[in-house]
Amino acid sequence: MRRFLIALLALTMVATACSPDSQDAAVPTTGPVGGDPDGGEPVDLTNLTLIAALQAFDSCEAFLDHAITNALDIVGPWGLGGGYYDGPVAFETAETTMEASDDSAAATAAPDTRSAEEGVDFSGTNVQEVGIDEPDLVKTDGERMLVLAQQRLHLIDVTGTAPVLVTSMDLPKNIWVQDMLFEGDTVLLLAGASTYEVQPLMDVRTAIAPAGTPVSSLIEVKVGDTTLSLGQRLHLDGAQLSARLIDGVARIVVQSSPVGFEWAYPEYGGGGLQAQREQENAEQIATDKNRELILNSTIQNWLPYYVLEDASGSVMSEGTLVQCNRAYHPADFSGLNMINVVTVDLRGEGLSSPSTSSVMADGQTVYASEESLYVATTKWFDWVELQRTADAAGDGDAPVEAPEVATSIHKFDISDPSSSTYVATGSVPGSVLNQYSLSEHNGYLRIATTQESPWWGWQPRSGEESSSSLYVLETVPGDAGSTLEIVGQVDDLGRGERIFAVRYMGDVATVVTFRQTDPLYTIDVSDPTNPRRLGELKINGYSAYLHPLGDGLLLGVGQDATDEGQTTGTQVSLFDISDLTNPTRIAQWSLPGGFSDTEWDARAFLWWPAEQMVVIPVNSYGWNNTGGSTDTFFGAIGLRVSDGSITEVGRITQGEHITITECYWPEGWFYERTTADGTVLESYTEGDQTSRPANPGDSECHTYVDGDWQAQVRRTVVVGDQLHAISERGVLTVNISDFTEVSRFNFPPFEGF
Repeated sequence: MRRFLIALLALTMVATACSPDSQDAAVPTTGPVGGDPDGGEPVDLTNLTLIAALQAFDSCEAFLDHAITNALDIVGPWGLGGGYYDGPVAFETAETTMEASDDSAAATAAPDTRSAEEGVDFSGTNVQEVGIDEPDLVKTDGERMLVLAQQRLHLIDVTGTAPVLVTSMDLPKNIWVQDMLFEGDTVLLLAGASTYEVQPLMDVRTAIAPAGTPVSSLIEVKVGDTTLSLGQRLHLDGAQLSARLIDGVARIVVQSSPVGFEWAYPEYGGGGLQAQREQENAEQIATDKNRELILNSTIQNWLPYYVLEDASGSVMSEGTLVQCNRAYHPADFSGLNMINVVTVDLRGEGLSSPSTSSVMADGQTVYASEESLYVATTKWFDWVELQRTADAAGDGDAPVEAPEVATSIHKFDISDPSSSTYVATGSVPGSVLNQYSLSEHNGYLRIATTQESPWWGWQPRSGEESSSSLYVLETVPGDAGSTLEIVGQVDDLGRGERIFAVRYMGDVATVVTFRQTDPLYTIDVSDPTNPRRLGELKINGYSAYLHPLGDGLLLGVGQDATDEGQTTGTQVSLFDISDLTNPTRIAQWSLPGGFSDTEWDARAFLWWPAEQMVVIPVNSYGWNNTGGSTDTFFGAIGLRVSDGSITEVGRITQGEHITITECYWPEGWFYERTTADGTVLESYTEGDQTSRPANPGDSECHTYVDGDWQAQVRRTVVVGDQLHAISERGVLTVNISDFTEVSRFNFPPFEGF
């Protein structure tokens, strides 16, 4: 049971890191990065919020005492994280946000002289809420298009009859850029770095382990009409969780963990009857050594750090990212990780003058409306304590019934662009899928969750079967502060299933659950105290992303499936939900064997109302043994959605149709790669060819189409009447009305690190 518990902890960290919703928004307080850990001046409490909900450390001594005391309670023979990561072991989490008192963004904002309008003249990133931009691989202002590909940043002029690659800039070595934000003439690259390259504070952190201490890097790039200029770099201790851009201000959320501990691990030995006792002794010895490490730790082991570099990579300054008296913790212990919210004004001084606030807690899912910011966090139970309880009861190897999973929600008022104010906290049963599970309307929060056992191998709660619910919460004032209280709910959505997609449209909510079939539920939430499930449509497959088209129409992108629930390929469905009591699917398009990035990344989806056009990236793999296959496709497909129908307009791809033939027989081997016109690119033979099968369809031979992963379309962007399909290979441009090709070009080839 103990080994299973360790594996389960590792699965939890993977699931948290891979959550579809990992880009959250927050508004931190202003102040310098780094400096003396104790801080030379007291914090101005008039510029801070959440004082009732959070407690500030008044000194580094208080901070260190808090960290050491709680770490001693949870450290074990594999350190603080079972040997898999330098972080806490499954505690109820809490998140927060601080108020920003800096209004310099409005004061220094330069007028925008560019006339192109997003949504009219060009398409932007497909985001959940209008006006709240999210990081992406491609950004444009309608005149310049920036693309991350081939380990370079590419600047493309899209003002002419065909796009022109203006220049490409190599990205810094050993920094892996994930995506970017674009504001005015500034790009902010969001990246991860290796601690082999970024090794701050080595005088006090001699044991930083490169594999266990992720680094987030922010890189400024100045964009001209024909130039790209690398600016400063800010390296931050921890893994990047999220970023948002609102009115020129970027907010980057980074989660850091304790670092610099060379944990001791059990050294097992022996066998027979002595094995169990020696194992227990080895674990106790390792635990004692790890407790000693914690007792001797310093403030640098617990506070996150930063390194600021100039364009050449030379260090300008380094230190702790936050002062001790600018760090906060919830009243109830919520783990030893720290959420660090860094604000960068892209219209002002950028990385040279960011601001940071930190809270000793974890964070997961964020949803933002125009007036409120909600942070939702699944309250995972303490598996270690659960195992200890089972061991103490003498049944440590018996199945353990998992406690009920719930989600805590924290609300903040962001109606004032210069501040965010803590409002209330609440909780609902179950866990959320992603940010699309939440929505605010008329002051009420709607949230859809699934209640199920958290991980495979855990005993379900007695009589429990997975199901989903939609809750409506209201902010209720009280003597001890406001709370988010459930005022309405709809239960039993998809019993035995889990949520795959959620979308809210004003007073209407749509929820998709799936196990074998795809129930699409329509819910009337116009009366917050009495939400009602009005309709249900069951079809094969599921929708993983839902997009409202207006006029009672809803588009779903996901997978088709058999009656038994076996997925068969990409499916696009058009639903008519104008009659909530009778939702119907009025059109369907499918591609057997296909899958689309849209299923897990909403930013890959494009809806262009002017042409009633949906464009999605689609990849499919097909092969046969009788002369090749035409089923393999890496590209994008345009679908016109009009008059209650879905019509395929065209397909675009940058990949070449390369056929591979392989033959194996006892006396030899044959391999050949050929183009569509029969040109042989590669050919190898080995052994006796005289006995080679004459028919490629014989069982000894296999013919299939080579997949060109670089040709996979990652994003599609509309500028004017042209559609640009972007892959790692390059840019293919077509007329959006009929998909006739305009031009194509490849990016300079990647030559390695």
